[in-house]
Amino acid sequence: MIRIRTGESWKHDPVLRAALREGSAAARSAAARAAVDALAIEVDGFDIAAGQAEGPLLPSLEALLRAVARVVGGAPHAAVAFRDGELQLVIRRRDQAALLTVVELSRPSRVLARDVEVEVDALAAAALEASADLCRELGALLPSVGEREARRLHAAERALRGAPSSSRARPGARRSTWPDARAPRRAGRVTLALKLEDDEGQLDAYEGSRPDLGSLLVPGRLVLRSATGAPLAAFPGIPFLALRDLGAGVDRLLTAMRAGERTLELALARPGRGGVTTLALDLAQGTVSVGGGAAEPCPPLELARAVADAARELVRVARARNPRQAENAHVAELEAAAADRLAQIEELAEGDRAPATAAAPIPAPAPRPVSQRPLGSGRLRRVAFRRTFELDVGAPAGEGLHARGGVVLVSGAAAVAAIERASGRVLWRAPGAEHAAALPGAVLVARAGELDALAPRSGRRLWSRPLPVRALSSAFALAHGPFVLSGAGALVALDPGTGRTLWRFEPPGAARVAAAPFGGIAAAASDTGAIYGVDAAGRTVWRVRLQGPPLHAPVHALGIALVSCAAGAAAATIALDPATGVRRFEAPLDFAPSAPPVAWGRRVALAGAVAGDPVVAVLGEDGARAWTVAPPLAGAPAIAAAGPLLVALDPEGALVALGRDGSSRWSRPAPKEPPPAGATAPAIARATVVVAGDGIAALDARTGELLGAVSGVAPARLAVDAALGVAAMDADGLTTGWRVATHLSLV
Repeated sequence: MIRIRTGESWKHDPVLRAALREGSAAARSAAARAAVDALAIEVDGFDIAAGQAEGPLLPSLEALLRAVARVVGGAPHAAVAFRDGELQLVIRRRDQAALLTVVELSRPSRVLARDVEVEVDALAAAALEASADLCRELGALLPSVGEREARRLHAAERALRGAPSSSRARPGARRSTWPDARAPRRAGRVTLALKLEDDEGQLDAYEGSRPDLGSLLVPGRLVLRSATGAPLAAFPGIPFLALRDLGAGVDRLLTAMRAGERTLELALARPGRGGVTTLALDLAQGTVSVGGGAAEPCPPLELARAVADAARELVRVARARNPRQAENAHVAELEAAAADRLAQIEELAEGDRAPATAAAPIPAPAPRPVSQRPLGSGRLRRVAFRRTFELDVGAPAGEGLHARGGVVLVSGAAAVAAIERASGRVLWRAPGAEHAAALPGAVLVARAGELDALAPRSGRRLWSRPLPVRALSSAFALAHGPFVLSGAGALVALDPGTGRTLWRFEPPGAARVAAAPFGGIAAAASDTGAIYGVDAAGRTVWRVRLQGPPLHAPVHALGIALVSCAAGAAAATIALDPATGVRRFEAPLDFAPSAPPVAWGRRVALAGAVAGDPVVAVLGEDGARAWTVAPPLAGAPAIAAAGPLLVALDPEGALVALGRDGSSRWSRPAPKEPPPAGATAPAIARATVVVAGDGIAALDARTGELLGAVSGVAPARLAVDAALGVAAMDADGLTTGWRVATHLSLV
């Protein structure tokens, strides 16, 4: 006997009670839509879903009615999802019976009930009765609204009543060949053997064109064997679910190995509603203990490879038995995840990669410094600024403000424009963007999934194409090579003349990539804890394993590439030769840098905070710590090099200038009005410090003396040129430019 009923707690929901008090039609409709509770699927008085089939009642019952209608009409199986897909009820047809299976997909996955047999007609009657009961209760509690909100449910009822009765399920794909599942033949290595027991042709029952879990719930077993062939563990049940969970465990294993962890535990659910089988891995010793037993040799990377190989084998068998399984999203996801894990495993096993050829790439040019020659001879005492332009472009898009060759490019959500810096004349204006970047010979503008290349001086469109990356974060050009876009987990190179895709680089397992150009090499740091050197042809010329995920894109300093990464509870800064990937030094830090390293003469400066207290550290050319100080500031500062001094600005707008020995040379208190959150670091030009705070202040870099100021602005972006021209952009996208009107120097 089968009975389907809804819980009672939804009737006491605060939303429903408020609707009853308010009495408005809108409130009653919202209450009907928000009714959430569990569906009890009782067979002989036992709830096979164990109270876990929760969700919005109206949509859940509608989905159940339509699934039952499909099975009544002869479909081999159908599924109903609960809890956002974490629990699924699979209904499989066998002649005049329906077999009910309840699968919990939250890890570790387990089968709460398997192949519980009921009559098809009884199942249909129980579903219709449950729908009628819910509609009746809604109508009693929410008069005149319950019927209207349940109209989709009534349509599903009609579909079930009108479903043509079939005495048996429609046949699936014809069995042409039935290849046996097997373990990959890898002598002397750990293997995970797969055996399927698909006596009823569940794989064949998949009809194509949609995600389908039911056809993959084939019983069987997995057997883990050591390098000598001795069995280490057996996992009976549903191999697809076990491999899905083991794959997630491999992801944790790879992360643990990158982080240098020594132990890890993986859990798999036992058949039925029992406990779990735990695999305790010793990553350092390369052993595994199953269920508290003795430790056996099992190198972690070999275990990870065995799991990925077994997942690929299951995909092979599924497609061989039923070619339509190639359209099953669950199969495609399992295959893609296995391929990605194998790529990560190969990287970890291989370690760092040196260049395959001795040919030297185009060297990385040193960043061109802004002139620090004073505006006039003698001591500068006063500077006056004259406004040259003002333009509102909306919320900043990407960096928002670029200064290049006498032209200021401003980009926001409302407009993208190029402005002649000296005169303030708008050279051209284009619609707003989500990201914009100024590259040699083109301005790249991304908006609404499209990428346009515009001429820098005229704004004329050079080419247009679909945006080839998700979440575009940066764009740059390699020397004598392509434009490179960095986005979510990928680098894409484009032909500068046509926008055609030249190559695509996707680090295995990466969700985020931060990249920067170094001559003919793009240094790309991925969140998997690796940094790659990719040349203009898209070849990976070197790879270096970091101690953890990068904290920023690689930066150019001292003729090398610098990147800071997480390293346990602290961080480390690594210096690499951008041409070969050779490590120049690796400096451990006892704080997490809040910004990329800054070149300071032949030294490197870093800033951050420990427990909220500011820290500034300076490294020598060999990576040795020269000194560390805690300047009298509030929070992690932003820093900039000003000749022999290092200027630090805290989030409140206070300034400190540090000398070569770390001592304070001058300081200025925070202004009455602090700068906006995330304000820019100080800009240094012509021996002058330009800083955002209560407006913009120009200070003598040697003494900290105030030379000039501009009020009425709150810059979030700031750019200064060699003539001490200033461009500022606030958080709302209002961009203003100034040039030096007069200056006074004492000789």
